[in-house]
Amino acid sequence: MALHFSTGNAKLNKNTLIFNLPAGKTCPGADICRSMALATPNGRKIVDFKTTTFRCFAASSEVQYDAVYANRAENWMEIKYYLHNGNLADYLNTELHKNLKKKHTRVRIHESGDFFSQEYLMAWIIVAQTNPNLKFYCYSKSLEFFLGLTLPANFYLTASYGGKYDSLIDIGAFPRYAKVVHSVEDANILGLQVDVDERHCFTPEPFAILLHGTQPAGSEAGKAARINRTVKKEMRESLGV
Repeated sequence: MALHFSTGNAKLNKNTLIFNLPAGKTCPGADICRSMALATPNGRKIVDFKTTTFRCFAASSEVQYDAVYANRAENWMEIKYYLHNGNLADYLNTELHKNLKKKHTRVRIHESGDFFSQEYLMAWIIVAQTNPNLKFYCYSKSLEFFLGLTLPANFYLTASYGGKYDSLIDIGAFPRYAKVVHSVEDANILGLQVDVDERHCFTPEPFAILLHGTQPAGSEAGKAARINRTVKKEMRESLGV
């Protein structure tokens, strides 16, 4: 088998190569956004947890699309195998270069999923060090794995608020962070700019992300996500993306 990569679209520019793992199942630091796709005899369904206040958009995609669910599950199986039975960094690098095209200048690690162990994180750091001409970037709630690490200059971490380790953001350990908000107005109250095309992942300041994805019917999160689809489209058009 081989690893599955994809290329960016409306939000993630087509110069971005993306690697994903299953949502929720690989996110040990997730809290208020924690949800996952579960296979049942009657098909896949989404599972929320006691602390879930809005659903992870990536988990919803795994329920909706067979290929998305299968590709992420296969990626996770391969990663776990090479983590315990081979050289994961070499394997990641080899598979990355099988998928790289001239147009790719960035690699997003995890549009879905997160760093589920420090060993897995270190493998990606080695890959970034091996490819200094590429920009690697990620959002993560697995912040405990990053403590004490010096990241390569081409590895951009954005700490993701809403997880079990928010206190590390609060004390200033991760100055660039992203917070999901229900509206542009909420972002303004917090003094945060809204990011709609990931450009803020490469700047030092924290920023906001508008709530998105499929949310429970009739919920406040669902109402906000529907409004934000239009808002984000207008913002992208104004930025020319």
